[in-house]
Amino acid sequence: MIFSSIMFNNISILAGSKAIDIIRDEGLDPSRVKVLAGASGSAKFLVLTGIDRVLMSLFKERTDPLYLIGTSIGAFRMAAFCRKDPLAAIEALEREYIAQQYNLRPTKEDITRESLRILDAYIDDKEIKAMLYHPFMKISFLSNKCKGLLKKEHFMLQWLGIGLAAGVNLLSRDKLGYFFERALFCGPGKTPPFASMNQFPMNIYDLTPSNFKSALLSSGSIPIVMEGISSIEGAPGVFRDGGILDYHLDIPFLPDEDAFVLYPHFYEKITPGWFDKTLNRNPCSKHMENVVLVAPSDTFVKSLPFAKIPDRKDFNTFKGNDKERMAYWRVVVEKNKQLGDEFFEAVQSGKIRQIVKPL
Repeated sequence: MIFSSIMFNNISILAGSKAIDIIRDEGLDPSRVKVLAGASGSAKFLVLTGIDRVLMSLFKERTDPLYLIGTSIGAFRMAAFCRKDPLAAIEALEREYIAQQYNLRPTKEDITRESLRILDAYIDDKEIKAMLYHPFMKISFLSNKCKGLLKKEHFMLQWLGIGLAAGVNLLSRDKLGYFFERALFCGPGKTPPFASMNQFPMNIYDLTPSNFKSALLSSGSIPIVMEGISSIEGAPGVFRDGGILDYHLDIPFLPDEDAFVLYPHFYEKITPGWFDKTLNRNPCSKHMENVVLVAPSDTFVKSLPFAKIPDRKDFNTFKGNDKERMAYWRVVVEKNKQLGDEFFEAVQSGKIRQIVKPL
């Protein structure tokens, strides 16, 4: 690749108050990254796979632990990184996600079944043990154990529970603990640095080859849209989308450390929880101190078809016209290589010191 003409118009790099001082002084040394984070966002991840591919090359010689944390599609991406051939896994996740097709009125069962098909297509059951014992990738992801009405599958009861939780969230995000309990699923080995999070009640569950896929599916099981997951070995209860509490991961990633949290993200802004999408609620500044966020710029987004990144609403927008949706999504995947190229050049050349902005 030749990077001499790169102008960094397509990518934004933002850093928290601790991280930005270090980067402006010495650049971004990949060995200093201790946590890799991935947010909820369904089809939005299709704008990030160019960066994801570059990350795998930056970390391929690593020996120190790299702690992975994600919710929903972010958790699916983290799982791909743990495969023996992560680039092939990223490509398979990309391809099979784009290939989803539904009739005009899909049921919860239809969408859950397609999600399982995607999991099976990019994660080989025979490789899960090796993923859990990866030489340096230490996987964790978040789901939510439901309480009260949100344990129910009945459509109206679930909507009522969601409505009550949204109302309580308007008053205080902390009160969501009445409706959900965080579930942190962790691979074997040392407890990850973010396991101290305590804003909501939380249990830590061990990941095993026999519960890995059901736990991962639960992290992306959107309320109303999909079935809750109640078949996770070693984790009794009904579990739903990790993004409900941790949409963009407003958590204490690295308490009292000067290492980095590298966070490829769809936006330049962090939205704490699923119910905060229409609110102007900011994340805790302390939690963001070590974060280095890499996102597509407004210029890049405007260059995409329809001047937007893919999202779950596209299934409705292109209902009955899957070919057009798939073509649009494939254009985004092809163009996102520019983001990977710019990020790689910014890190390797040291120009990240000049272009990084405050988060």
